[in-house]
Amino acid sequence: MDLLSMWEGTANKHVRRSELQGDESYDVAIIGGGFTGLSAAYHLQKKGCKTVVLEQGKVGAGASGRNGGEVLTGYLGSMEYWAKKKGLEKAKEMWQLSINAIDLIENIINTHRIECDFKRNGHLAAAYKPSHLESMKREQEFMAKKLDYYDLEIIDEHNMNKEMNTRFYKGGCVDKQSAHYHPYNYTLGLAEAAEQQGATIYENSKAKSITKNAHNKKVVRTEKGKITADQLVIATNAYSGDINKKIKHSVVPVESIMIATESMPAEVVSDLIKNDRAVFDTKNLLFYFRRTADNRLAFGGSGRASSKRDENRLFDNLWEGMLRVFPQLKGTRIEYRWGGKVGFTKSMLPYVGQLKDGTHFAFGYGGHGAAMATMLGKTIAEDILKEGDPDHPLRIPKLKPIPFHSQNSTGVGVVKVYKQLQDRFAR
Repeated sequence: MDLLSMWEGTANKHVRRSELQGDESYDVAIIGGGFTGLSAAYHLQKKGCKTVVLEQGKVGAGASGRNGGEVLTGYLGSMEYWAKKKGLEKAKEMWQLSINAIDLIENIINTHRIECDFKRNGHLAAAYKPSHLESMKREQEFMAKKLDYYDLEIIDEHNMNKEMNTRFYKGGCVDKQSAHYHPYNYTLGLAEAAEQQGATIYENSKAKSITKNAHNKKVVRTEKGKITADQLVIATNAYSGDINKKIKHSVVPVESIMIATESMPAEVVSDLIKNDRAVFDTKNLLFYFRRTADNRLAFGGSGRASSKRDENRLFDNLWEGMLRVFPQLKGTRIEYRWGGKVGFTKSMLPYVGQLKDGTHFAFGYGGHGAAMATMLGKTIAEDILKEGDPDHPLRIPKLKPIPFHSQNSTGVGVVKVYKQLQDRFAR
């Protein structure tokens, strides 16, 4: 599906990097040139660790350059849920990590003057049903009482016109700590920052195999070259392919699609989302959307196409969804449409850790990678440098493949149909 994303179509000027040719040696080899891999390279190289990144396409070609650019606090599921499942202290650590992740991104952007339209205006979770708003009120109370977090604000239905010009939602909850940015430009800037620290990045250099040599070093072969390294990082998330079967079978890739309007007059787009927040709703098959710096509306949802005809239907459905939320946009031209893959784990939390052979990994961001992937790239770097926290709240001691993984694409399709019915009849 891929197609040209609006982010790539409006990206800053950037260099084209060469393909790996020949044999080279490094302290650390990283497979994957997205947020996680580039952040690991950046933080490793800052400590003088000689690092190379192998990207099978262009930097940011995967989810890092194709997502909604919503840099959100938290995780899939409420923090009250995670406190019940993990314990209150672990939930506190998880929440603080999500805040620190956004702080880290903001610091990198400011330090390296990355031009990516970063705005920390918060996010708005829009309630699809009145019962969803009641759940938000309970979460706000829990966050204040148990996690000492007071940056959540409930918006009742009659006050939603102060946030958005729509009658589609029944209220919402604002979190003032979230942000949004141009994800492709952030990816490009992070790559340049890593290179400024001394990292090497090769594009169009797909890892074909991983072996060990007689000195117990990792050997990564591409079509035209070979990297020998002391340590290996696999940072491929939902685009993992067959380079490591255990990682491939531990993450479920789910298609997400987006459309973007033509640029509109500033007063039109600013009336849609009044406070320029990142927005997502509470439907099971959610919508997520936001304004862009060049006055478009970027609007996303779920989608998995098996044919060109099916692909067109999915984009038409998403366009119709946009008009249900904002009927005033009828007649506005859609200028871009594209898709990408979101990675989910069995637990619905991101994973970070090591395989038995010492390979480092992080993946499974579940739609929160725009915030968390940079942080877990840093976590990998700390682990390699022996500076990591053994009690990291997202560390997984042993990676267990998802049972019947090969059947998950069929299962995802069935679940989506079921979730659509739930959305239709929910109250």
